[in-house]
Amino acid sequence: MKFLLKITFLLFFVNIFSQTKEINQEKIIHKVEGFILSKNIDSAKVYYGQLKKTDYVNILERIIKEGDVTYSDYKIFTVKVSERPSNKYSIISSFIDKHVKEPENVKKINLDYVDIKWRQISNLVGDAITLEESSLKQNNLELYISKFNEKDIDVLRVKTKITTHSIVMRQIQENVEEGKDLCLKGIDVAKKINDIELQSIFLYHLSDFLILERKLQEYIDVSEESLALSNELDEKSSYHYSNIIHLIDAYIYKGGYEKRLKSLLKELYENENTKIFSYHLFSKFISTLSKDSFSKKEILNQFNVKNTLELVSKFKRLGKDLIPNDYFRLLDESANALHAQGFFKEAMSYKTDGVILTRSIYSKDLSETLSNYKTNQAIKVKEKEIAFQNEKIALYGLISFLLIIFLLISLYILGKIRKQSKELTEKNILINKSLKEKELLVREVHHRVKNNFQIVSSLLELQSKNIEDEKALELAKEGKNRVKSMALIHQKLYQNKSGLVDFDEYIELLVKELSSLYKSDNKIETEIISKNMEFDVDTAIPLGLIINEIITNSYKYAFNENKESLLSISINKQDNANFKLVIKDNGPGISSDFDIKKAKSLGLRLVNRLVKQLHGTLSLSNENGARFEILFKDLHARQLIE
Repeated sequence: MKFLLKITFLLFFVNIFSQTKEINQEKIIHKVEGFILSKNIDSAKVYYGQLKKTDYVNILERIIKEGDVTYSDYKIFTVKVSERPSNKYSIISSFIDKHVKEPENVKKINLDYVDIKWRQISNLVGDAITLEESSLKQNNLELYISKFNEKDIDVLRVKTKITTHSIVMRQIQENVEEGKDLCLKGIDVAKKINDIELQSIFLYHLSDFLILERKLQEYIDVSEESLALSNELDEKSSYHYSNIIHLIDAYIYKGGYEKRLKSLLKELYENENTKIFSYHLFSKFISTLSKDSFSKKEILNQFNVKNTLELVSKFKRLGKDLIPNDYFRLLDESANALHAQGFFKEAMSYKTDGVILTRSIYSKDLSETLSNYKTNQAIKVKEKEIAFQNEKIALYGLISFLLIIFLLISLYILGKIRKQSKELTEKNILINKSLKEKELLVREVHHRVKNNFQIVSSLLELQSKNIEDEKALELAKEGKNRVKSMALIHQKLYQNKSGLVDFDEYIELLVKELSSLYKSDNKIETEIISKNMEFDVDTAIPLGLIINEIITNSYKYAFNENKESLLSISINKQDNANFKLVIKDNGPGISSDFDIKKAKSLGLRLVNRLVKQLHGTLSLSNENGARFEILFKDLHARQLIE
């Protein structure tokens, strides 16, 4: 008996030791992955030496040593690191751009390469700032696939698969009819070639359009069908777990499906890569349950807590590594759960934490935008200093050359000039080093500003997610448009080396964005008259918001009649220090007794305030429609007045 007890204890400790080694192995793998992505190869080599040899560890070794790395190696690595919630995809995308080049062999299509690029495009298209980048990568991928025979079933499969980019673009534009048609065509091809994974993917995208149509039951049915197909696969894709999240949200909203909900939550929680995303869904589910619910007790027991307050506190601690967007959602759902379970004071505290998080993100966005601008100005000053120093060096060199040839100056003077030249060269090296550091800082700040604009847009999207009131939804939608308008100004600012915003191209892009957002059955002819109009950022942001508000007003109210619709935008320099912006349409116009300075709508109040900020004047008249005329001054003219 004693012998059996000793054996049992020995096996227990061996098991504990084995599990500890596995945990340490996984932690070190995460560190090595991070060092590879951050290009810190020396550190990666140090930690790699502590790892036990496995197939995946061998892949890491080949990537670290840049040996015979295959496309399959890169695929496995990029999929693994993409599943880690702590990894930013922008860093993974940069790694792909640097290491995963288009295959030179055009005799047979490389499926691993296509899959890597397809995943990259799918991850980038969700970001409004990287939408253009993802579309460019999509075009390059389509060109690569077009080199091969479509009769090859592998070529047909990937050609069909990459249409998901077009589907997501239709979803962004809320073009339901075309989006659903592309999904159904993809499902048809997938069935013909008997590809279960492909069927599951296109069903998933089809469900996105059903929710836009507010067809909840069809959305649930299609999502369940997609999930059932993905369950037949040996390896579960990210679509599988995204489907689970969609279904959990839908069943909670509909109510009465506790057994199915618990099953889906269990699967999401038991996967290490998706566990962290289950916490806000547990909170959301708890908020729908009664205080003495059996399901509630099961959840509390599962997490070894006594009540809802302890549960959400644990979730808050476990979810600390979430990105701000997802962490805000966790705080919000936790507050709702606390309120539903009677913890009113604590619920208010969680709501306050969410508001503080939102404000900190917004404040960070504004401060980093300002820092970005100031850094850009500093670089311009530094460039002038460098140019001046280079001119001085050239001048001294010329003087030295002429003196040597024609005057035969003494060795003492020659040595002194050489010493001065050496000192200037050293100063120039220091200045160039400083300039490179500043350029690196500008790129980093620019990247952060892009991310913060995305976060603000995402937060607005989250806030409008459960709003049913049409007026409130419209306000949220207008808010998102204003953020996009500022993001577009920011993008144009850094595309122009002069530090000015090219308004000719900006207006065209803004009109294109708004026309896709406010689709109409009527054809709208747009006339843009702008030539060589460039403005500083302090003028461009308010001016861009003014144009956004007035054009939005035209799309909402001017083009409802069954006649050819016209929209005209012109901007030009006047003889004095003023610029003139004129926006007009051929709609029904605005009531003659309407005083724009006393307008109650948020959009027109914003226009009045922004015009005042530009030291301008605003006039409104009816000339076969509404005509807005704005005279304003650029930053230089405003500074002279001030």
